[in-house]
Amino acid sequence: LTLYASAQDAWQSVCLVTRARSDVEAEEAVVINRPLSRRMDEKLAHLLLNGADFRSPRYSDEVVDRLRDAFGRDCAVYFGGPELQTQPGLFVHGFGSLPGAREVAAGTGIYVDGVEAAIDGVLEGRFSPLDFRWFVGRSRGLDTSSGEWCAVACSRPVALKQCLGLPKPLWHEVMELCGGEAAELSRLELIKRNDLAEQQDGDDEP
Repeated sequence: LTLYASAQDAWQSVCLVTRARSDVEAEEAVVINRPLSRRMDEKLAHLLLNGADFRSPRYSDEVVDRLRDAFGRDCAVYFGGPELQTQPGLFVHGFGSLPGAREVAAGTGIYVDGVEAAIDGVLEGRFSPLDFRWFVGRSRGLDTSSGEWCAVACSRPVALKQCLGLPKPLWHEVMELCGGEAAELSRLELIKRNDLAEQQDGDDEP
């Protein structure tokens, strides 16, 4: 039952690995195709910046309020995984010029951090809130040696794409890009579904 529940939780998940333990195991990753919220209130803003612990916040109340003002009405917050859900969220984007931003891996063009500069940019109209992705929780110990997970090269456009109202679920898009057996598996899974004709975004909507 435990294995079944775990498989259901991970069903057709697409993950961005942020830290690798070895060639076959991800120490830490986030699921990028599980939307959680399109709005951000003060409570969610505090969780994303400081985590659930109110005793020693990393960011001041002023920064929390500015984050809510910048992203409150339109944002993209995702369920990143079952681990570390009470820790500060992960902030992902494609802007290497943001002060404080650091690249996930050399040459990927995918960055984390730089939150305060991003808040300023959104409030000043230089960025859209949907230029950025927020993640609550992490996924850990993803292992490809068992066949449960499949590792593919990181695609910047895919990793930064918002999974909001997509014409085809992101998992199928990735599998088709991989080609071969992966694309055939995607085709077989699509045959089983009768909801995509009526609901274009499938399981990529919250």
